[in-house]
Amino acid sequence: MTPSDPRRRIFTGDVTEVALPGIGQRYDVATVEGATVTVVIHHSGRRDIYVLGGGDEPQAAVALTDSQARTLGAILGGAYFKPAVIEEIEAVIGGLLIDWVTLDEGSPGTGRTIADLQVRSHTRMTIAAILREHDTLVSPEPSETLRAGDRLVVIGRQEDLPGFLRHVVRS
Repeated sequence: MTPSDPRRRIFTGDVTEVALPGIGQRYDVATVEGATVTVVIHHSGRRDIYVLGGGDEPQAAVALTDSQARTLGAILGGAYFKPAVIEEIEAVIGGLLIDWVTLDEGSPGTGRTIADLQVRSHTRMTIAAILREHDTLVSPEPSETLRAGDRLVVIGRQEDLPGFLRHVVRS
């Protein structure tokens, strides 16, 4: 790691921590088999866990609710990051929630444009960026077609996120 590298080693030499401004924290854990387990802890409480074997594509991925993650953390030894409570988030960023969601083949938004989905009018959320393979599309145009595997950075109010998930991510 260089002095300008945002990663910080914690606990042991096998764990690094990266702050994700507006999103939460990321932890990378090197396993004894040479794989990497990445945990992204969102301020909303959701946890995304990825197992990377050596390539860029995860071998496995799972999303957990706050409660599920705390239970798993207790099973594994009780060491986990506690997300900021919503009141603190609202004080810091004026009530806005910034979160990541990933589309899959069965997502209602896959293969459709942002304009076709009428994301803002139907969900009151905004797609601020799309992370697609090795590219990042910031402020995507309404004509942008969403694809399976796209990681969407969404902004809005926490109470609007479930509607966005139903409309775009999960049927």
